[in-house]
Amino acid sequence: MTGSKPHSPTPAAIRGARLAAGLTQTEAAQTVRASLRGWQQWEAGDRAMPPGLFELFMLKTGQWPLGDEAEN
Repeated sequence: MTGSKPHSPTPAAIRGARLAAGLTQTEAAQTVRASLRGWQQWEAGDRAMPPGLFELFMLKTGQWPLGDEAEN
């Protein structure tokens, strides 16, 4: 563990991950047991997505690990 606090993903990263998974906003929200409105707010940048929830989404859609984090 590096000791640094994980940062919330950017709205563009959230949208990009959803599109890469081939999911609608409704399907993406259901994947992590969130509301559709919550997902929309994350993608719009109106609310920060918790980093752990983004990691969960990435794991469940087969997009994790990312880059250098695969070595940690």
